[in-house]
Amino acid sequence: ISNSMKVPLPVEKKAITKVLAVSLSIIISSIVIAIVPLIPYFEEVFINALYFPDVKFLKGFVTKRNLGYVISEYYGRITSMVNNLSWKEIRTLLHSMFTNEYGGITEKVRHFYGNDAVCMFKYFVSPDDPQVGYVWFLLSLNFYCFCMMSGSYFIVVLNAIRSSAELKAGVAANIVRKRNKKLQNKVTIIVATDFLCWIPFIFISFLNTMEVIDGTPWYALFSIIILPGNSVINPLLYNNITSLPLKIWKKFFKD
Repeated sequence: ISNSMKVPLPVEKKAITKVLAVSLSIIISSIVIAIVPLIPYFEEVFINALYFPDVKFLKGFVTKRNLGYVISEYYGRITSMVNNLSWKEIRTLLHSMFTNEYGGITEKVRHFYGNDAVCMFKYFVSPDDPQVGYVWFLLSLNFYCFCMMSGSYFIVVLNAIRSSAELKAGVAANIVRKRNKKLQNKVTIIVATDFLCWIPFIFISFLNTMEVIDGTPWYALFSIIILPGNSVINPLLYNNITSLPLKIWKKFFKD
């Protein structure tokens, strides 16, 4: 038997080290991606609006543009600069407008993770959102990873098919063919579930960014059910757990 897929090769320490290194780098990268929006240094990108509970004429969450209009009306001399003000400068100017003699002013931040009631990562962005570059970098990276995963699985399936075709008739050959057939089915299901979960989501995100549709009503469905469901399904598929209910069902009717 010449094909390495037919006989398990001994695991080398270098291979284990590489796998651990890749896994660790993925974990660290995921943590960094999640934490970056919370770092105060990047507030210009990840703060979307401010809320002032004590100011009646500033209702709801007020965007930087609208706060700029207020500041421009109060500080007429900085009208030309108002569009270039940072969040820190805006807060300083607003606090100067409402001094302690008048009770001061308190504000709350509408942050990157607070754009939806479920407090999830903000994937649905508009063209003028400051996070649009960050979000689409991650969506593009996700799409690239999906393509790489699908291509790798396709190569695995091709090798399995070739190895089955090279085998001669016999008990051992039938066992290998059945194993390869199971592998093909598993790979097909894994790729299909990832495709059905992520590609429609990326497509809707794209249409939302292009302002073709308003994807807001879809966000809770994807963020609470579909994407977490995909994360739950994959380990079950890898460990053949999904076939257990079918075996129990068959055994029940057989008995």
